[in-house]
Amino acid sequence: MSNRILIDPQAFAADRETLQGSVDLGSLDKRVWSHDITDLSSVLHYSLSGGKDGWQRPFLALSLSGSLKLRCQRCMQPMDYRLDENVRIVLFSHETELDEAMAADETLEGMVAEAETDVWSLLEDQILMALPFSPKHEHCTNAELETVNQNKPNPFSVLSGLSSD
Repeated sequence: MSNRILIDPQAFAADRETLQGSVDLGSLDKRVWSHDITDLSSVLHYSLSGGKDGWQRPFLALSLSGSLKLRCQRCMQPMDYRLDENVRIVLFSHETELDEAMAADETLEGMVAEAETDVWSLLEDQILMALPFSPKHEHCTNAELETVNQNKPNPFSVLSGLSSD
């Protein structure tokens, strides 16, 4: 958890600052270390920039990309998962402003701006939101799994024999 980067999000957005870098998963908080991730040495690249939107609201634009090794939930073998996230987080001064804005726009990503924000926490949150609920290969090549599924009787076939009299 060393080398954390702290910013004042309001000032960062107002000054249109930019921050870029790379981080390996092993350096991030353990909450990101999902049991589906098989390699914590994966390196992710990020870019954070500030600005103001059309309504003059400050925002942070976060881009996060890289390749993760996840465990396929069908065959339990490692699989490559391409992470390519881009999100714009609008900053609000109060929770009520945030709630009103999010009620008016369901697609809005927002947060209450604290005096200090940890950039890595933003990265960790975005990684968690980007991970699939149940990662799976598009086409698993596990022959044992295929054999088990082919020889397994359909549990609902018994119901076809039942008929109402």
